[in-house]
Amino acid sequence: MWEKIKSASAVTLITILIWITADQNVSEEQSYSIAVRVSSAVPSRYAAPAEPPYQLSLSFSAVGRRRHLKDLADTIASKQIFDAVVDESKQASPNEQNISTRELLALIKEIAQAPVRIKNIDPPTVAIRVDEYTTVSDIRVACAVGDLKISGEPVPAKVAVRLPRFAASQLAADPVARADAEQRIRNAAKPDGSFSVKIPVVFDALTNLDPDMKVDILPAPEVTLTGRIEALTTTRRKGPILINWSIPQQVQDDFRIVIEKGTNLRPDIDVTGPKDLIEQLDPRDIRAFVDVLAADTESPSAQIRRPVQFVLPPGFSLAPGNPPYEIAFTLEPRATKTAAPTQ
Repeated sequence: MWEKIKSASAVTLITILIWITADQNVSEEQSYSIAVRVSSAVPSRYAAPAEPPYQLSLSFSAVGRRRHLKDLADTIASKQIFDAVVDESKQASPNEQNISTRELLALIKEIAQAPVRIKNIDPPTVAIRVDEYTTVSDIRVACAVGDLKISGEPVPAKVAVRLPRFAASQLAADPVARADAEQRIRNAAKPDGSFSVKIPVVFDALTNLDPDMKVDILPAPEVTLTGRIEALTTTRRKGPILINWSIPQQVQDDFRIVIEKGTNLRPDIDVTGPKDLIEQLDPRDIRAFVDVLAADTESPSAQIRRPVQFVLPPGFSLAPGNPPYEIAFTLEPRATKTAAPTQ
């Protein structure tokens, strides 16, 4: 009896396997829909659908064995978008060109390798663009600063851009690189209105083109703008500013400072600062000093010229038009260490 049961079970199992195998090999037809992105196999070329949204929706049916159709369905379900990669055999042109969607599907690796027969493709043709890259030079950078009044120019003042030829023809109608600087300046401005910001540049002429189109901006995709918000600052003359001496003790003990005749030790200076605060700035809040160095004693009686260092309260700075202020002096050995320094 046990032998009969085992024999019947084996026959049943084999029958089921035969039925499953036969079922999987039945030829059927199934419909699919996919999203397709067109790209170039060559980095120096551009390839994409010619119109927004710059990707394609294709429908087709496939005829093949049931198991192959299921494999294709699983592959399509696992990907949001498929890449149709165009190689160098496709002629490049700045103009749009029509391509059959059958040819396009053949460029999709997952579809081309599936052991099925493709039919009923919709739409039958699509418009794509396959183009070479070119470089446009000497494009002026324009900084958009809103209603701010600023000093300073962008660096660099001109850029070059590498882009497809069809896009270069559109850029020629408005060859300007725009840098939206206003908000960045407001965020970075110091109390005295000075700022230094990096700003990415964009091209209004390319706004409606493929957002995934590779555009290389040379020498860099951003410019640096350094300057001052003139509307927030003003310049006033402040003084007199008392100049002090910074002298090492060993120098002060052994030498006296002899200042060149006619030297003004209480000069006035031009200060730039916030409009609403600069009138309240007291000249006594501005420090000025001249460094005397130990090394200066190596050449007694030789004339030394040293710049005056001005230290202003936060938010204030020397106005750009101030000439360098220097003090000329000599160091003379003291006759006795008890002699008082003369200045």
